[in-house]
Amino acid sequence: MIAFMDSKDKVHETEKCLDSQLWHACVGSMVQMPPANSKVLYFPQGHAEHACGNVDFGNCPVIPAYTRCRVSAIKFMADSETDEVFAKVQLIPIEGNGADFDEDGPTSFAKTLTQSDANNGGGFSVPRYCAETIFPRLDYSADPPVQTILAKDVHGDTWKFRHIYRGTPRRHLLTTGGSTFVNSKNIVIWTIMVLFPIKILTIIGLLFPTQSYVL
Repeated sequence: MIAFMDSKDKVHETEKCLDSQLWHACVGSMVQMPPANSKVLYFPQGHAEHACGNVDFGNCPVIPAYTRCRVSAIKFMADSETDEVFAKVQLIPIEGNGADFDEDGPTSFAKTLTQSDANNGGGFSVPRYCAETIFPRLDYSADPPVQTILAKDVHGDTWKFRHIYRGTPRRHLLTTGGSTFVNSKNIVIWTIMVLFPIKILTIIGLLFPTQSYVL
C-alpha cells in the first residue's frame, strides 16, 4: 500500500521507518519505488479509487487526468498491528507547463480486473487518465461519446471494443467485445490487463494471477 503525505504535513519523530532494503525484500521484486527528487506522474482519480479513506478534491473545480510532480520524500514503514508494509510518499507539483519533464505522459496502463468488471454487462471500466492518454481522442460533443477501439494482443490478433462514456456518474467503459475477449482468453479475476498505444492501435497484454478466480 502507498499513502501520500500532504505537503504541509511534518514528519513525526515517533514514526518508525524501515530499512529500505528490508522493505523492498518484504514487498517483492514486482514493486518499484521512485527515488527522492525524481519526477513522476500523480493520478488523482487513481489515488481516490485505491485510498483507504475519502479523498477530498473539493478545492479542485477541474480534476486533471494526471499532474507532474517531484518526489520530495519517501518513508518506508510497517503497520504496528499487522506488520503489513507500506510507503508514504510526499509529492510536490511541478509548476508551469513542466517543460523540463522527461516524459510527455504515461506510455502504458495496467488495469487489474475485479468482480465489478464482471458486473458491467460484459465490459470493463477504465479510469479517465487511461481513456485520455492510451485511447484515441474521444468526441465528447457526441451523444453519447463513443468510438471503436482496435487492440492487438501479443500474438498479433486484433480485437474490437466499443469505448463509450456514459452512466451516472459518467465513466469510460469498454463494452462490445469485452465478453468475447474474456471468454477467448480464459480471463479470471485479478488478471492484469496492460494497454499501450502504437500509432492507431492499442496493444494489449495479460498477466494472469497465480491463483484462479472466476470472472
